[in-house]
Amino acid sequence: MNLEDAMTAQTAITISPAAARFVRQWQEPSLPEKLGALLDQRTMLPDMPVIGPKSAAYLSQYIAACMPPSPTEDEFENMIGELSLVMVMPQSSEAGEEARLEIYWRALSSHALPDLYAAFDQILRKCRFFPTIAEIEQIIAPIRAKRMARVNRAGLLLLKHEREWVPPVADVVSIEEVAALRREARDGLAVSGEQR
Repeated sequence: MNLEDAMTAQTAITISPAAARFVRQWQEPSLPEKLGALLDQRTMLPDMPVIGPKSAAYLSQYIAACMPPSPTEDEFENMIGELSLVMVMPQSSEAGEEARLEIYWRALSSHALPDLYAAFDQILRKCRFFPTIAEIEQIIAPIRAKRMARVNRAGLLLLKHEREWVPPVADVVSIEEVAALRREARDGLAVSGEQR
């Protein structure tokens, strides 16, 4: 019996060499430590601090760079192929496997690539059987929610900055004001009899 004969429908979806080499990684943009910690707090808008222009610039750049890429069809096939190699799934013909892959692609391709990677990692660790689309959606939901919560808080902090931030008042006193204050102090001391 050769290798091709030994292949079942369960292992029919394989990872092409080109797809295996091409794995895009995406990371959330970094922020200064204090701003990053602020985005992790579950604070309502009225309780959020008013940030200054420097922090607002960081957050603007963060939001602009925080849009992760969507998966390509090759990347998606690679992920599904890995799952099908290690998980129990109903056997079907090659045409059935291709149809299943197309259905999964249509249903899940709108998710961000890092969300799918994280969900598929969890599936590999937690599931015994090949998951349904609904099960994958349930796993992706909290992953996406956590990522989007940080982006939404960054947007709220920017909104609060735009509405409430005012530049600090300069505490500089002119030379004339200092001279006037000295005269007033001298006159006040002279009146009370403590002139020096």
